[in-house]
Amino acid sequence: MRTLFTEADIRARADELAASIVADLGKRFVLAPVLTGGFIFGADLARALVKAGADPEIDFVQLASYGHGRESSGLVRVVKDFTLDLAGRTVLLVDDVLDSGRSLAHGQTMLRERKAARVAIAVAVRKDKERAVPVDADYALFEAPADAFLVGYGMDDKGLQRGVPTIGALNG
Repeated sequence: MRTLFTEADIRARADELAASIVADLGKRFVLAPVLTGGFIFGADLARALVKAGADPEIDFVQLASYGHGRESSGLVRVVKDFTLDLAGRTVLLVDDVLDSGRSLAHGQTMLRERKAARVAIAVAVRKDKERAVPVDADYALFEAPADAFLVGYGMDDKGLQRGVPTIGALNG
C-alpha cells in the first residue's frame, strides 16, 4: 500500500473541514455516517465538529453497493435505515469515498423523501472522475485520482484494511 494521506494530514484537514461545516450549517444538525465505510471519518468528524463549537445529533444509515468486490454492483441496498425523524432538519451525510456516487445519491434521495430541510454531503476522499449518477460532495478532506483503489480510514479491500489509520492506494 502506498500512503496518500497520513494520520496528521487527516487530523489537520478534519479540523479545517469542521470549521467550514459549522460556518455553513450552524451548530445543530444531524451527522449521518454511511455504514460501513463512513464510520471512522464520521467519528473523527463528530469530534472535530464539537471542537469547532457544534453539537450534532448522530444517526446512521447502512447502504451496500459493493459487496466484497472492487466494483460497484450498480444496485444500492438499504441494510439499516435512519432512525431519527429527519423532517425539517439539516442532515450532513458522511461517507468514506465518493466514487460512482450511487450510494450517496441513494442516501440523498432517502433524506429528501423524509423531507429533510437541507442535505449536505461530506466525504473523506472525492475521486476525480465522472460519476454514474449526478451527485457531488459539499465537503471533502482530500481528492484522489479516478483509478486509485483506496484502503484505510474506513475504506476496504474485501472487508480488510478498514482500520488502517492512514489513507492509501493499492495501485498506482
